[in-house]
Amino acid sequence: MKHEVVIAGGGPTGMMLAGELALAGVDVAIVERRTNSELVGSRAGGLHARTIEVLDQRGIADRFLAEGKAMQTAGFAHISLDMSDLPTRYNHGLALWQKHFERILAGWIEELAIPISDVLYWASRSSGSVPMVSNHKSPSGK
Repeated sequence: MKHEVVIAGGGPTGMMLAGELALAGVDVAIVERRTNSELVGSRAGGLHARTIEVLDQRGIADRFLAEGKAMQTAGFAHISLDMSDLPTRYNHGLALWQKHFERILAGWIEELAIPISDVLYWASRSSGSVPMVSNHKSPSGK
């Protein structure tokens, strides 16, 4: 595997970084230890307004908005926060489980032709640890 940048981890942060680098013309790949995209347990349950703005800058916010539920109020520790007066086009949060936004991001990086490989094991080299990976596959597993 020879790429300018190899990102360890195909979660939301890794996929977003890979997409940003690919759009900047960088030859990038992702290595992921999970053999499939299924998440065990619940993780993040939504997106904040600023995150939606960043997704909009990349032309993919509508994909998330179509699947999530806009929430103008959010609560934490019995305190309610009204987001309707935030100075943004997206003056709301978006209720959407992480497994769904990972799937949406995976579709985007597949469009950008970013390869994802499974990490089989780590090998020791004189220059440090090196991931031994499977053949490249698309985010959809193809």
